Amino acid sequence: MCAEEIETTEAVEELLTGSCYCLALRRASRRLIRRYDAVLAEHGLTIAQFSLLPWIHVMKRPTVQRLADKTEMDQSTLSRGLALLERDGLVTSDVDPEDRRQRILRLTEEGARRMVAASEAWKAAQDEVARDMGAEDILSLMQGVDRLGR
Repeated sequence: MCAEEIETTEAVEELLTGSCYCLALRRASRRLIRRYDAVLAEHGLTIAQFSLLPWIHVMKRPTVQRLADKTEMDQSTLSRGLALLERDGLVTSDVDPEDRRQRILRLTEEGARRMVAASEAWKAAQDEVARDMGAEDILSLMQGVDRLGR
């Protein structure tokens, strides 16, 4: 039997209408990521990279695992992002003297400087999204995202 002969289901037809909640959120997420990435580009960062810097800065003795837990990222994706931050001289990682299997992350002076400078660009993007959506829609969006994340 070839693929053209297989009938679709009502569920497949519904998916094709664009009404899949998950895919709609993924599309919206990609659009938002592009918006934030555009303003952070002048600082040599993406939103994914920028979002790690404040956590590394405020956590006590952040390890890759603790940071992955805090940001709800898998360790391998996080490690790839951290490698770029290390390459660019924004983050260092040193062996934890208390547990040699772990690495302690630390912002460099340049990392801290770039975090502060980029935070203004992030805030501008944040404010733009809030203006575009309106206070009520933003509140509703954040409440909905919170419920979905439970």
